[in-house]
Amino acid sequence: MSDGPRVHFELDHPPAEFVVPGDVLPVSGWALMDGYAPSFAEVLVDGAAPVSARIRIPRPDVAGGFPKYGEAGTCGFEARVALDLPPGAEHRVSLRVRLRHHEVGEWTSPARYCTVRNPARDTDDEQLAAELRTRSSSLLTRVHTEADPRHVLVFAHGLNLGGGQLWLQELLNGLVKQHGWRVTVVTPVDGPLRQDCADLGIDVHLTRPYQVDTVAAYEGHIAELALIAKTSGASVALVNTITAFPGVDAARRAGLPVTWAVHESFPLGTFAYETWRSGMNPTVRARWEQLFGEAEQLTFVADATREMYERYSPAHRGRTIRYGSPMVRFDGRTSGRVRHEARERLGLPPDALVVLNVGIMEPRKGQAGLIAAMDRVRRRHPEVLLTVVGYHESQYGRATAELVRRMGLGDWVNLVEVQRDPVPWFQAADLFVNSSDLESLPRSILEAMCVGLPVVASDVFGAREIVADGRTGWLFEPNDVDALTVALLRALETPARERAEIAARAFAELADWLDPAGYAAEYSQVLESLGTDDD
Repeated sequence: MSDGPRVHFELDHPPAEFVVPGDVLPVSGWALMDGYAPSFAEVLVDGAAPVSARIRIPRPDVAGGFPKYGEAGTCGFEARVALDLPPGAEHRVSLRVRLRHHEVGEWTSPARYCTVRNPARDTDDEQLAAELRTRSSSLLTRVHTEADPRHVLVFAHGLNLGGGQLWLQELLNGLVKQHGWRVTVVTPVDGPLRQDCADLGIDVHLTRPYQVDTVAAYEGHIAELALIAKTSGASVALVNTITAFPGVDAARRAGLPVTWAVHESFPLGTFAYETWRSGMNPTVRARWEQLFGEAEQLTFVADATREMYERYSPAHRGRTIRYGSPMVRFDGRTSGRVRHEARERLGLPPDALVVLNVGIMEPRKGQAGLIAAMDRVRRRHPEVLLTVVGYHESQYGRATAELVRRMGLGDWVNLVEVQRDPVPWFQAADLFVNSSDLESLPRSILEAMCVGLPVVASDVFGAREIVADGRTGWLFEPNDVDALTVALLRALETPARERAEIAARAFAELADWLDPAGYAAEYSQVLESLGTDDD
């Protein structure tokens, strides 16, 4: 009789009795259960509610040590456990990691102890911040300019290619072309979207990276940005993403009302750790959190994200404005002829059952776990072909490609480089799957629905607001390869005619707001109301 799975396990962080700074406990390590990477991992801290870990993280070091195990190269896990620990407090915690794999069972690690210590805010920093804020505000009172009621000042986190950046560019296109807004953009990161701005007649001011590590650097940069805001001639500000929060502070000091578009579905402590690690000054962080309560309007793409931030701002200031997709022009369907032509053009087999995933390959998108699930699915459906569009040269991309090779899945998994225009891939597919463990409102799901693809999606934030399990698609728990496998089998074993009915129902229920012109009009109304509000 077996005593349980043979487990190789290493907890890399935190070391035993380590002092962790901040209010987030980062946990990382790797595990193999009878040679398999776990299907699911969760972290248990002090007996509190378990925290699901992100799994299938690249571990080339483990692959080198266990060359016979196909999944060894992606057997890592990581989690960020947010603790309700006020500044100046510390707490000694115990943590365990629980692992599961459907073929070998469950296993829980021994306890490890460490101390989490959240640094106190420095009183000297507090005093310096107040002095510098007063001084810059006094200087701004000497500046007098005329404001244009149809001019919006936009603070962005970057003009490189990415989901939040492309969302903003699409919005600005609508504001300028359809609603007659003049736009000025301030950004610390240049990129190809600056040319798109130029084509729209948008002035772009490039600044240095937003400063968060010291009070002096932060306040000095805010003073400069506030002067730009004051002299821009704008009557209202739009700040895109919580990374660009200095824009909120600068605009308010310049007397501009602010609409803050929040895309990120993170607790603030976790986001601060992921973005700045321990490099964010405690006084600056306190100001960051305070700004959520000062912005006149917070906008979100999903109700779940809006509800997450209600602890920081009055509920009446939050508003959900969902974005659409230009692919709404396909009216929720793709003909058999178009699908056949798309497959011919892309070199896909005409008779394969094509399952599509679209998204930049990175750990939070979960493609490695999806491939592991497809290894099980193809044994019952050998005609299946998983096509992942979003491959690029990165540690995760290379590890995922190596996973396909080591598991002998070349006939069932097709990795495709990032595509500027993924439309043909959507048109060629039979089923779409979103395997992310963190999304606010996955645009790829909307794109799939626009071409009539049935959708399998992880049950995260905005996804559950646009997919009803069993009625307009199929949902599964994120970071769980077993749950993903079951969801894929449910979808694939649904008759093709019924899958088509589910896809048609999904599009019909969302069609009223899928046109991007809708959210451009709504944002225009929000900006108008703030720019003309005398209160």
